[in-house]
Amino acid sequence: MRKHPLYLIFIIVLVACGPKVAKSPESVIKETEIYSQKVDTDKGIKTEVTEGALTDNEGFKDIGKFKYTVSFNNDTNELLKINNIETTDKTIIENYYFKNNKLTYFESSSENSKPKKIYLSNGKIVSTESLSPDEQKLFMAKAKRFQKVFKETH
Repeated sequence: MRKHPLYLIFIIVLVACGPKVAKSPESVIKETEIYSQKVDTDKGIKTEVTEGALTDNEGFKDIGKFKYTVSFNNDTNELLKINNIETTDKTIIENYYFKNNKLTYFESSSENSKPKKIYLSNGKIVSTESLSPDEQKLFMAKAKRFQKVFKETH
């Protein structure tokens, strides 16, 4: 009779301390898409827009223009989204979504090319679409730079 309570305690400890079940990539993608739609439709989010000229590497010749929109929670100052549009001989649209100070989703589109996407969970890439490893690194680094600028100015 005394062994049953010990088994029960053992099972409770095992379940409570056991490995956590990781979310499937499909569930992360679905949650991320729902979150990004929520951010896109939330009318209470504050936005700030910056526009300017894109120049060549030397900084002398104008080669296009950019429009950079930052969306954030006005009460908590949490960065939620950055929309970056660069127009040269073609237009590139990039959207970076953040949650709890981490990039959760990235999408980029341009004329005559497939949309590029990165889905992340806790800062780790879960899934990508139409991106090479070098492009993944490039866009992740760009997201960090954007996030750093936001923190410095807000």
